[in-house]
Amino acid sequence: MNWSKGQILLIVFITMGIVFVSFYFELYVLLFIPLVFLLGSIIFFKPDLLFFCLAFLTPLSINPADAELGKLSLSLPTEPIAAVLVLLFFLLFFTTEKVDKKFLLHPISWLLYIYFAWLLVTSFTSVDKVVSIKFVIAKLWFIIPCYFLAAIYFKEPKNIYTYLYLFVFGLSLVAMFNIVHLATYGFEDKPSQWTMQPFFKDHTILGAILALVIPLSFGLIRLDRGNKFRQISLFGFTLILLTCLVVTFSRAAWVSIIPALLLFLILFFKLRFKYVLMLVGFGLFYLFSNLDVILMDLEHNKVAGSDDVIENAESISNISTDPSNLERINRWACAIEMWKDKPYFGWGPGTYMFEYAPFQLRGNYTAISTNFGDVGNAHSEYLGPLAETGVLGLLIFAALFVMVFVFGFRAYFRSTMKAEKILLSTVMCALITYFVHGFLNNFLDTDKASNIFWPLIAIIVVMDLKLARTKY
Repeated sequence: MNWSKGQILLIVFITMGIVFVSFYFELYVLLFIPLVFLLGSIIFFKPDLLFFCLAFLTPLSINPADAELGKLSLSLPTEPIAAVLVLLFFLLFFTTEKVDKKFLLHPISWLLYIYFAWLLVTSFTSVDKVVSIKFVIAKLWFIIPCYFLAAIYFKEPKNIYTYLYLFVFGLSLVAMFNIVHLATYGFEDKPSQWTMQPFFKDHTILGAILALVIPLSFGLIRLDRGNKFRQISLFGFTLILLTCLVVTFSRAAWVSIIPALLLFLILFFKLRFKYVLMLVGFGLFYLFSNLDVILMDLEHNKVAGSDDVIENAESISNISTDPSNLERINRWACAIEMWKDKPYFGWGPGTYMFEYAPFQLRGNYTAISTNFGDVGNAHSEYLGPLAETGVLGLLIFAALFVMVFVFGFRAYFRSTMKAEKILLSTVMCALITYFVHGFLNNFLDTDKASNIFWPLIAIIVVMDLKLARTKY
């Protein structure tokens, strides 16, 4: 449908009038009228635009509850957009042939079906069924648009580049905002924990997403050599992201960059996945064989986090006096004790933060602990599911970790095209940052992490299907 200039101007004036009336008379509910009209027009005439808007808007989204701007705990505008995209996926599934049946039958897709099935089972056995059902619904509007719907668009390589570029662009704007805001406080450590608000809740989640996106920005520079404007802009974005990562003082994010560099070297030297598994196995064997000695060495570290980047890095291994590290250990211990109490079905999806308080041991209390246990989650993508959904919940996420790299490596070594290899190595390096970061924090219950994490996994599956010799 082609719009005339007169029709466009009429719509603009009507929208401006609605906005003016809503603010003048404080009838803010009227603001939903142009929003609904806009979303409806996009869905009807250009539904793919809504999907790509999700990439750009995710870093810029605001959760009023997290930013102390209200009681509404919903990321705006991304979660309403994601909910609409869920409907779009099912519309395409039932009315078109765009949904690839092979994608739906891929082993990683099957793992997600098992994941959702187990979430439903553990929701029925949950100690708080309302919380668990809400948690499952939120997972649906994170995973369906960003994994299943994404696969439809990612069949075209240019759409993959567009989605990643828009996410990098959006995050770069937030990073620049944070750098400028923090500069007014002299780049001190304490303000760095909240200067990214209202876009991100705190420095830990911003650091995690920065660590994940930085490999993407480097990869896009290599992929966009034919487009000078985008390449120059990506150089600028990368510098901004790197600077912001340093000044977040997020030690977990700094640590998660290291495995991305190691993985890049592994792919560069063409080491097979089985050899990588052997190296990881040897490393774990050495770690557990010398655990007592390692812990004794760590306990001697008394360096506290500070404004000094070197001291902040050294404090990463301080498990004797650093409050942040000690509180993380407290949360992990609670998760393990909760699992011991309900080992098979767990306490229910999304319930950890409401139930962990009684499991805090007096010896694990820190300066930032509370008797009410109302200041966060399990700080682990592995122990959180263990406490909430039992041992199977942990195994599912661990299986996802392994399967992503099994199929990623397989696609990488089967590809003969340089651009495909760059894309796959870029995606795997980005994902490894989050899987490692997942040992220290968990953010997949937020749009900030989910709206980039699941599309990256969708890229792995799409590329694997393109290059696979196996029929699913």
